[in-house]
Amino acid sequence: MPVGSGTEVPWATIAVNLLGALILGALMSASLQTDTLLFLGTGLLGGFTTMSTFGFETVKLLQSDSNTAAAVYVSLNLLAPLAAWLGWQLSEAFLT
Repeated sequence: MPVGSGTEVPWATIAVNLLGALILGALMSASLQTDTLLFLGTGLLGGFTTMSTFGFETVKLLQSDSNTAAAVYVSLNLLAPLAAWLGWQLSEAFLT
């Protein structure tokens, strides 16, 4: 869906980042050993989520003068902490 000057917001990157945050929140509430949590959270989810792509795509949007799309993109990616909290809460609800 184009925003502003017709430039597409990178929806796939937003979805991956929010899903990764949700899963990380769920993992944080589980009773996992530290090594397992580090492997899954930092290793697996660190490779799954796309912080470098987020930065690159934000710069490309700004360089193409798509300020509205860049603002939408950055704003939606900033929902990641909320997604992590939601994952934590959902996991605790299902585990108890």
